[in-house]
Amino acid sequence: MNIPSINKKTTTLGLLLLVIVLTAGCGNLVFMDNDGFAALREAKNTTRLISIEGVVTDQEGTPLENISVVVIGRYLNDTKIYYGRNYRELDTLSTDANGFYQMTKQAVTPAFPDLQLNFFDSQDRYAETSIVVRDIQDGSVAPTITLQKK
Repeated sequence: MNIPSINKKTTTLGLLLLVIVLTAGCGNLVFMDNDGFAALREAKNTTRLISIEGVVTDQEGTPLENISVVVIGRYLNDTKIYYGRNYRELDTLSTDANGFYQMTKQAVTPAFPDLQLNFFDSQDRYAETSIVVRDIQDGSVAPTITLQKK
């Protein structure tokens, strides 16, 4: 049996038809205008000064020492995740004897508006948890975090 070879034009035409068919099945597509692209580019290329602090306790309100706090800058409104563009780990902190942690002032680019804080105990006594702090500023204070014993 002799199978005809596929040339470059046929392949390109087939891919173009596939894109048209898939796009037509999506309904009304909305594309961002030039001003929208410019605003997005500006926001993601802007530097912002941020810092955050907080306290971690157990269920009885006792401060927890040596709890790791991973600070992640986020654009929570983005539907797709791209490391470095809409989320990035900024710092890893540890609580002191009073359960206190603090990320000192940092200039962060892109200018993440939100922070995700992940809390975990390296000794595995407490369940991991995380919170999101929106509209982060320099000097932001996170709510007190209560970790549950395992």
